[in-house]
Amino acid sequence: MHEAKGSWNGYFRSAAGNKEQFTLRQADNEADLEFLTRVSTFNADLQKKGWKPWSADEVGQAKAAPAERTEPISAGAEKSFPVESFSLAAGGEHPRWTIKGGNFKKFGVTCWPEVLVAAGVMEHLDPMKDNKPKGNWVAYYIERENEDGKQVPDKVVRVERKK
Repeated sequence: MHEAKGSWNGYFRSAAGNKEQFTLRQADNEADLEFLTRVSTFNADLQKKGWKPWSADEVGQAKAAPAERTEPISAGAEKSFPVESFSLAAGGEHPRWTIKGGNFKKFGVTCWPEVLVAAGVMEHLDPMKDNKPKGNWVAYYIERENEDGKQVPDKVVRVERKK
């Protein structure tokens, strides 16, 4: 399975008021500096077209970020839950996984392959089944604000084995 060397996620609101998430993935032959330049250019182009970066304030209510900000921040601090399984949610050129456990046993929380690679578990996962981890694992995730103004899980940003 092919993972991107790097990726960037940003939340923006269009001039029409639609809140969207954008993801840019680093190409295999793209140098880190080239990728960062592409992300910066993408941010600038979106803003020229009326899109505004979004962040969360102290009470979790979304508000427009200052115009000079070029990189939106995630809503809220990391939270965690015990891992019960890893499963492939979507394959193809940009695969994503879900991690289930804790309060997320039914649908799970999205996890990009690079997170699983960094944790050292990707090589042990079978994309054709639910993978039950050996030992105690914890998934750390961040939240985002949905259309109803509620904080919901966004993605897993780190997975660790607990001893």
